[in-house]
Amino acid sequence: MDLYAALRERQSDPAGSDPELGGIYLRTLRRVSGEEHLGIREVLRIPEIRAAMLGTFVVMLGFGILAPVLPNYARSFGVGYDAVGLLISAFSFARLVSDPFVGRFIDRYGERAMSTFGAVWVGISSIAAGLAPTFPLLVLFRAVGGVGSALFFAALLSFLLRSVPAERSGRVMGVYYAAFNVGFIAGGPLGGLTARWFGLASPLYVYAGACLIAAVVFWKTLRDPVRHESETRRGGIRRLPWNRPFITVLVVNGVYLWIIGAVFQTLVPLFGTSTDIGLSITGVGFALGVATATELVALYPAGKASDRRGRRAVLIPALAGLALTTALLGQVSTPLAFIVVLGALGVASAYSGVPPAPMLSDVAPEELKGTAVGVFRFVGDLGFVLGPLVAGWSAGSFGFGTAFIVTAIPALLSVALVASIKETMNSRGS
Repeated sequence: MDLYAALRERQSDPAGSDPELGGIYLRTLRRVSGEEHLGIREVLRIPEIRAAMLGTFVVMLGFGILAPVLPNYARSFGVGYDAVGLLISAFSFARLVSDPFVGRFIDRYGERAMSTFGAVWVGISSIAAGLAPTFPLLVLFRAVGGVGSALFFAALLSFLLRSVPAERSGRVMGVYYAAFNVGFIAGGPLGGLTARWFGLASPLYVYAGACLIAAVVFWKTLRDPVRHESETRRGGIRRLPWNRPFITVLVVNGVYLWIIGAVFQTLVPLFGTSTDIGLSITGVGFALGVATATELVALYPAGKASDRRGRRAVLIPALAGLALTTALLGQVSTPLAFIVVLGALGVASAYSGVPPAPMLSDVAPEELKGTAVGVFRFVGDLGFVLGPLVAGWSAGSFGFGTAFIVTAIPALLSVALVASIKETMNSRGS
């Protein structure tokens, strides 16, 4: 039977008013997708999965438009570079603080309502930021938006992990992350044009519009996964399974985003333009583009491998490769070697970044998925915040070569942690 045809057996409920129909739909998805080949085309033909990816693409397109312009918009208020850093970090810090708490709302009110509400929240806060008359209010409205971002992305991840069978979740997450990355990349070049044509505040309004469009898509298309009646009463961080497999998942996610923040966003731009490598800013952008391209190409194969070979089998060599390429990057001395190693790092990043979310689905109880996602994202965001701080400090104190090695150490340690646990993919059924 064709996967899409089987999924369309459900009755139409455009308004999403009948949760039982959503349950029928997602049970059908679980039954059929476990029996059929699930390639990229099959993933994109599933209406609700496609809606989640389309909404994410739209949001990240808007965020990509905003990202290159926001520092200059902050400067238009007459503030210094330190204040610009405060504005950028306010959004991330608010998201970090909110991550542990959003899960309880997802468990209580459902992914459909919370993804919609989170997208609307971010949209309204962005409009407010565009209208802010003073810099302190701009910082405040951006920070408020970070709370909505935490809710929005956690709800979407919870939806995907609940909706897709564990043995297929790697492939779905590979396609999802590709939509995430492509949206952000495509938005970057549009940001400068938007600001040039309509003013520095205009990207904030574009971002707001993208969020509100995504909210409409989510509300009209997503259906809440089936839940146990007792689920909202059982939610809570203390009830999560704080065993070695669960802690391993959290650590791996934190280490992966530590590398992303420390290497791609901090060390690579600085090292690439240093006298050691001698690239221009445009050259560094090209090098990062190569890494992004290799990562995009590897995302779906990484998900496929994690479904077929297991999360542990993929993560051990991937994290080892991530540590090796990170350390090696600081030892190169020519632009060509710099770009080649970055390309290899992009592949290692894909194979390290896809398995943690499916692995979380393996080890987190169904009734606590939303709470587990909140904690998972908190640890990831914590790594993303701490990585650049440690990388910048070590580069300034000991040089780039040492900084890359220091950055690679957590990835190497996480290899030992993953090796110490059993494969998680079939743990629920064993």
